[in-house]
Amino acid sequence: MLRVFKFGGALLKDVRGMRNMASIVEEFRCEPLVIVVSAIGKTTNALENLLHLARQEQQPQQLQEAYFALMKEHIRLVRSLELQDESSLIHQIEGDFYNLWQALKKTPKDPFFAYDSVVSFGELFSGHIAAYLLGEKSLPVKLTDARTLIVTDENFTSANVNWPYTQKTVEARITPELQRGNIVLTQGFIAAGHKGNVTTLGREGSDFSAAIFAYVLQAEEVCIWKDVPGLMNCNPQVFSDAVKLAHVSYNEAIELAFYGASVIHPKTLQPLRKRNIPLKVCAFYAPETLPTLIDVNEENDADIPKIILKEHQTLLSISSRDLSFMAEENLKTVFSAFSKYKLHINLMQNSAVSFSVCFDENREKLDAVINNLKEEFILKYNTGLQLLTIRHDNGELLGKLTRGKQIYLSQKNRTTLQVLMRQMEE
Repeated sequence: MLRVFKFGGALLKDVRGMRNMASIVEEFRCEPLVIVVSAIGKTTNALENLLHLARQEQQPQQLQEAYFALMKEHIRLVRSLELQDESSLIHQIEGDFYNLWQALKKTPKDPFFAYDSVVSFGELFSGHIAAYLLGEKSLPVKLTDARTLIVTDENFTSANVNWPYTQKTVEARITPELQRGNIVLTQGFIAAGHKGNVTTLGREGSDFSAAIFAYVLQAEEVCIWKDVPGLMNCNPQVFSDAVKLAHVSYNEAIELAFYGASVIHPKTLQPLRKRNIPLKVCAFYAPETLPTLIDVNEENDADIPKIILKEHQTLLSISSRDLSFMAEENLKTVFSAFSKYKLHINLMQNSAVSFSVCFDENREKLDAVINNLKEEFILKYNTGLQLLTIRHDNGELLGKLTRGKQIYLSQKNRTTLQVLMRQMEE
């Protein structure tokens, strides 16, 4: 029974998490297994900061300090694991960081190409550490670089999978290792374009990587390990009355992902649904707990309301200067600008002469879109908003969750209601 396990970076950030991951893998050592790991802790954020500093050439000292702080964090983790072959792994990590420094010095003009070149290093670091740890547990682990497995186009930061080529590379490099009885460990989130340039699959794309491998290898199931008991109906760090969902359908999980639920990546469910491969959301620190099961069955989807609250939202209102309708030609211009700067729209609403969109706050991208559209349109925006989404409302939640809030925009359909809001000043 072939399984694909995915371990997120928040789980692998310390000795406890690394050792717990190894214990889980040991439990399944006798079965075919593919393991996907993410960058540890907040490494992706730290790499984004390094790239930002590298592009501002007037801050070389800050860049060096941040670079060495990140390297020390990884070496500190290695030493805390007390590995027998510690020096060899540290040498490997230092080599990876040298290559990172070279990538930072180049900083290509294309910001999306530069992003993938730099941020992809996080998964390389964690892959080496996890492989060394599992190897010292006498597990037959084979580290295989994801950049030699997943083939994409060169839509940097959100690359699209070339499925026929990926099928060939995965079958050529993973299947023989599994047949030899090896556990294959690889990285999530990263891939390579047809020209060999490193690409990434979108933020939090390690879930998607696991689904790609499961689809190609026709795995029996995918297990995503989380620091929660399973898939919850809302964020337990925000809502004290969060409850675990025992089961949801592929369709419901895709809807939740689309609206911003952080547990499952939006692209993850699509390849799994095509092959009817069940996805389990498992409790990392209580593996004996029954996981949340995601499969084709839709019977229980409306039983429990689901709440998604996205912070740090921007509302941009776009109006025609001559009071002409915001019809197809105007909307084509607007969508083209959002596509060019890779801004994902979380909510949109159209009226006769205006078009409003909500998206995650990003000052640099907001300024770029405004500069692109300001000649043709009147633009107004608000920042610091919250986007509340409720699936299958029970008639009580909306009033409770919007009490004391200023409403900027609201929408409702048969299953979902959304409200863009801000806390009212007292």
